[in-house]
Amino acid sequence: MNPLLRSASLALLALFTLLPAVVQAGVPSASNSTVPPCLVACPLGDITYTVVVRDFANNPELGSTVAIDFSSCPAVSVCTFVQDPKYTYDANARVVRGITDNTGTVTFGLHAGGLCAANVRVYADGVLLATPRMASPDQNGDQLVIGSDFTIFEAKLGTSDLTADFDCNGVVDSDDQNIGGQHGSHSCYGIVNPVQKRTWGTVKSFYR
Repeated sequence: MNPLLRSASLALLALFTLLPAVVQAGVPSASNSTVPPCLVACPLGDITYTVVVRDFANNPELGSTVAIDFSSCPAVSVCTFVQDPKYTYDANARVVRGITDNTGTVTFGLHAGGLCAANVRVYADGVLLATPRMASPDQNGDQLVIGSDFTIFEAKLGTSDLTADFDCNGVVDSDDQNIGGQHGSHSCYGIVNPVQKRTWGTVKSFYR
């Protein structure tokens, strides 16, 4: 083979070998990104959920749009009027969106409650990253954590019902009960009727 032709062929081969990596640079990678497998939300918005988006070269993705899709979770109630201005909520699509910083990170403090029989879907720039499960101290989705939520929760103690697994360890126990108690009286409107906190704490001692 002509030496010049051979050199050109080798150069083209090297280019095509590198092409997939070039194309995938800047594209979110589900395997390299960090998405917690359990999303826990409180109507007060005081439980955070952090997603880190990285590309196929494991580089953080600045300016990536992360979408948390609740469209398969009709029982989830999102407090539309108090969401953090750092992200947006599309009530029609039932999708919360936020933008990653220079570390590829976006943190949501979702004002939401209720349960999801299916899983939530998390996307970055349209790429599906994960399908985490969801739990909330607001067990009935009325945007308020009070005694009626504890009654629902109490029936799940000692089970593996993940809709009441607030610490994401796969079981519902007194630790989850304690977490629920910390969010007693929380609502979309703030903290109401603080005496409701005692409902969770008093019964918690019975199970220890």
